[in-house]
Amino acid sequence: MVETPGKRIVIASFGSLGDLHPFLALAQELRNRGHHPVIATTPFYKERIQALGFEVQSLGPPVSPQDPELMHRLMRTVRGPEYLFRKMFLPHLPEMYAELERICSGADLLIAGEVVLPAPILAEKTGIPWVSVLLSPISLLSAHDPSVLPGFPFLSLTRSWPLMFQKALLKLPALAFRRWSTPLREFRKSLGLPDDSEALRTGKLKANLVLATFSPQFAQPQPDWPANTLQTGFAHYEQESLPEHDEVQQRMEEFLQAGTPPIVFTLGSAAVHAPGNFFWMSARAAHRLRMRAILVGDPRGLSAPNILTVPYADYRKLFPHAAIIVHQGGIGTTAEALRSGRPQVVVPFNFDQPDNAARIVRLGVGLKHERRMWRDRQAHYSLLRLLRDNSFAERAALIGEILRKEDGTANAVHAIEQLMATRS
Repeated sequence: MVETPGKRIVIASFGSLGDLHPFLALAQELRNRGHHPVIATTPFYKERIQALGFEVQSLGPPVSPQDPELMHRLMRTVRGPEYLFRKMFLPHLPEMYAELERICSGADLLIAGEVVLPAPILAEKTGIPWVSVLLSPISLLSAHDPSVLPGFPFLSLTRSWPLMFQKALLKLPALAFRRWSTPLREFRKSLGLPDDSEALRTGKLKANLVLATFSPQFAQPQPDWPANTLQTGFAHYEQESLPEHDEVQQRMEEFLQAGTPPIVFTLGSAAVHAPGNFFWMSARAAHRLRMRAILVGDPRGLSAPNILTVPYADYRKLFPHAAIIVHQGGIGTTAEALRSGRPQVVVPFNFDQPDNAARIVRLGVGLKHERRMWRDRQAHYSLLRLLRDNSFAERAALIGEILRKEDGTANAVHAIEQLMATRS
């Protein structure tokens, strides 16, 4: 460990719980090492984070990650990413910048997620050292390891094309970001900063340190990643038990002990608020297989023999007991499913989820199933394939064993401390 006096470190993040948890893992480890982390995030999470004993500052518009209408716009429409940037964040950029500037007053370091749009601007304007945390491989948009992009599904068919074509194809998302970036460029101009037409896409890559907090088992480092990038492994958050979850945990433990391993169906903490008929079709598929199931999301009105519905689950405790895990492909859920060593079916909705699903398939630990085709009969066949082909379970167990030995949180915090030591 690099010896540094305790520092005040602002950790800014937006997103679902799956997005927030890696930052809480970093905050816990930094606090354990004598630093004072300050969490800056949407007011929706303020009480939850305060209960963990952290200082919390509100940042950004007061949106709810549990708003069904918002989640439908983000998760179930092809223009979800555009809505995120152009409607949710960019109109509020001046206020968010002022809030972040106030929160960072007197801070020694800023750690920010990629959609914290004022972070690169504040660092450029004030000189505060900062660390950019990228949770998924798609955030790095490598031509050497092409990602499946939301809104450009046909690009998944071009993965085998030569490198020169991959570089040309990356101009498509670059053009989209450039088209959305007018408010950001105007705000930079108002601060006296030079114009940068690529700022919305590449600002997150210009930090003093870029942390790629996912395992090399999931995505290998690539030659076109920025030179200041360090791949750490997944930052695993050890959740603290909350009293309101104890009764749910007990129900799950009793169900698990009462029979054979169930299929676990979950949509994480965002897509679960715009599930469509996912849970109904999942229950019917489990019934066709005559298997037990746990549905995480508490779908209203769904009750059937051998099926347990719960509003919440600690994946760390549940996933290792599953026969198969079916999920939406969010990076937090995907990381926990990989660590559990159980085979998966990924039913992606939007953002990084289609790319994460494709990586699960290439890794040989599971299958991808298109959301619009998640019907009881089709779902039944995907699940049956995993049950009959032991190679998926064997490969998943091997990858899980490797990932459980990684310590992405410690690797990330060690790098952060090294950066602070060099800046002292």
